[in-house]
Amino acid sequence: MRNVCYQPKGMCYTRYMKWISILLLCLFLTPLSVNALTFNPHHIISDTELEDVSTMTTQDIQTFLLSRGSYLSQYTEKVDGITTPASQIISDVAHTYSLNPQFLLTMLQKEQSLVSASHPSQDQLDWAMGFGVCDSCSKSDSRLLGVKGFASQVNSAAEQVRSNYLRDLASKGYTLSGWGPGISKFTVDGIQVTPANRATAVLYTYNPYQGNTEVRGVSVGANFNFWKLWQTFFARLYPDGTIVQDESGGSLYILQDGKRRLFTSMSVFLSSYSPSQIVAVSKADLEKYPLGTPIKFAQYSLLRVPKGTVYLLVGDMLRGIVSREVFRVLGFNPDEVISVSDADVQGYTKGELITLKTAYPQGALVQSNKTSPVYYVKNGVKQRAIDPSLVSANFPYKKVSRISAKELARFEDGGPLLLNEGVLVKGSKSEVYIVSHGALRPIASGNAFEALGYHWENVRTVRDSVLALHLRGENVDIVPEQYTITTTSISALVP
Repeated sequence: MRNVCYQPKGMCYTRYMKWISILLLCLFLTPLSVNALTFNPHHIISDTELEDVSTMTTQDIQTFLLSRGSYLSQYTEKVDGITTPASQIISDVAHTYSLNPQFLLTMLQKEQSLVSASHPSQDQLDWAMGFGVCDSCSKSDSRLLGVKGFASQVNSAAEQVRSNYLRDLASKGYTLSGWGPGISKFTVDGIQVTPANRATAVLYTYNPYQGNTEVRGVSVGANFNFWKLWQTFFARLYPDGTIVQDESGGSLYILQDGKRRLFTSMSVFLSSYSPSQIVAVSKADLEKYPLGTPIKFAQYSLLRVPKGTVYLLVGDMLRGIVSREVFRVLGFNPDEVISVSDADVQGYTKGELITLKTAYPQGALVQSNKTSPVYYVKNGVKQRAIDPSLVSANFPYKKVSRISAKELARFEDGGPLLLNEGVLVKGSKSEVYIVSHGALRPIASGNAFEALGYHWENVRTVRDSVLALHLRGENVDIVPEQYTITTTSISALVP
């Protein structure tokens, strides 16, 4: 038979796909997001995520399928003469080929909607992973019988991912389809993709098609669908401002703008944060966030560049000190100045110059001798703390300085003080929030709070009037939510 495909679904290209390619190109050129994340065609999932077989037990898989109303939660099939539940089949295959069972579940949904289907057709079950078939192939071809059936589909697809793809990628840096880490290729959507890792290259390799002997390619669309499902089912999203560390110990990062920024030393970390803020996360969850610019210097470091200018580092901003007189009057210590190269300060933004008119560039809590409100003053701007609970939540270790009413009056009014990024707070009710981008993001439940690695002792109680100053953001939750429900034991499926 001519034009029979023995590759994953989509190997044979048909004309009706052309309009989809145009649509996907438009989608790609428009920012795409799920739960505030943006699709990156060069990095779909990490290698750790693809190969982390420990993410779900067999019962976890069963719970996941039940919570989604999936027919697979009750489906069994004979494997080597033994009646085996679908959840056990998925778990066994995942362990056999050292693949993440979440990866297999996402593929089952992407290919045949089997995670959500309550009444799938036999055809959906027989070609569960879309393995070995294509748009112009005949499923009755006798040469496809060996990969027909749910268990055969899951096993065959996993075997090909592990043996044909991962081993080629690890040893040669390329696959038969030409996809590999660091290798740039144009998709049929006209988009140039350079996979950043093996897992992404594997996903592009799984969905190639062949229109003729001269044209081979892949559409971004299939992998965008995979990514959307992965985010929906399994992404654990930590808000910006969260301090994260691999649960096995090691490097510390802060999440900013969807990236993880490495603290290059513990002293750099301690200059701005407390160890109590660290959230332990799995390596797979950590690698969901691409690396951002490292944080090399402690907050408020004095840095001298080769041209001689001395800067004060405030956040990610370099603020030049205009003269030696200003340096002296503001009380800076010459012994604390660090000489750096131009390369050391790449990635930092140049901010407003520090002059004699610039008060408290490092920020300070002040209070008038005559009035009770506490203000946070920075760069000549004062922000009033409407309640002592706000001060305690933001600055648990910072002292309040007394100044004259006249000095306080000369500062520009910057409005009310808001809660700091990454602070965990609650009001008079039990709901706990984490502050991210100035908004209060409710943590969905106590289970979610603990599963995400937060610590109850770090939750600060503030007045409801403090909470009222902030907008309310999206919930923070673990995914999948269904892990908390009561489910039927898998053993009940086996006669």
